[in-house]
Amino acid sequence: MSLFATLALFAAAQEPPLDPLTEAEIVIVGQRLQGVTVNVGRDAEGRWHCGLTGSTGYPKLDERLCRATTKCVQKGKSDDAAIQACVAKTKPGLIAELRKRAKRGGK
Repeated sequence: MSLFATLALFAAAQEPPLDPLTEAEIVIVGQRLQGVTVNVGRDAEGRWHCGLTGSTGYPKLDERLCRATTKCVQKGKSDDAAIQACVAKTKPGLIAELRKRAKRGGK
């Protein structure tokens, strides 16, 4: 039996501003996040799979979003509100990583 959960993610970070260029990049990525839906499911062999309807433009961040959402589903979160609350706990770390990568100029 497959378990599917859909979560519309949005960025919400209340941290001190960085320099304008880096902060602008983060705002753009946050806007992209608003349109991304994460789909998590399990195949017949029990393997977990994750897909995104879009991208943040940062492959590592996309990967971490999938992992975070998958972990929430694995913990038994099954409705959008519960999954969203679970993923929200990981957002500070995700945003911190994004800020670090933006400072380095890498994806």
